[in-house]
Amino acid sequence: MQATVNARTPAREAYLATGVAGGLAFWGAVFMRVAFGGWLLYHEAWEKLTTWTPKTLPAVFGTFAKNPHAYGFYKSFLLNVALPNAGFLRGLITGWELVFAIALLLGIGLRILIPFQIFANLNYMLAKTYGSGNANLDRLTIIILVTMFLVSAGRYYGADGFLRRRFPQLSWL
Repeated sequence: MQATVNARTPAREAYLATGVAGGLAFWGAVFMRVAFGGWLLYHEAWEKLTTWTPKTLPAVFGTFAKNPHAYGFYKSFLLNVALPNAGFLRGLITGWELVFAIALLLGIGLRILIPFQIFANLNYMLAKTYGSGNANLDRLTIIILVTMFLVSAGRYYGADGFLRRRFPQLSWL
């Protein structure tokens, strides 16, 4: 019985070698990934799914396009692409946010998916204009996403870590 409790596996050895600071970083990455995934699931996916309707989303795009400080190139994108395709974008954006939030909670595919979410948040910032206070949450989200990308947050108690251990050829995850 005692031998199984103190079994030395490669993962346990790596964890023990990191010391207290490494252990805190390990659990910090897990907490950040799961907490941010839960927040994103509620705030981004659920709220957009329930509040964005075929009537409200064009109004939101119109408000962003009427902003006197809006960037010219992005204003033309909003008027010529986003407004005519508001129904499609409603499904695309809410579906993407839902998929990404679930991927964060499970810790799967984050090295691939995080750059796409950073691109989405850059679009949100361009719509709101970078200097406005409305873009603060998008800037913070990008900082969190870059941090999770750099620490490979899915490797810690996530499906990415399991897949890396099970299939060594997936070491890029």
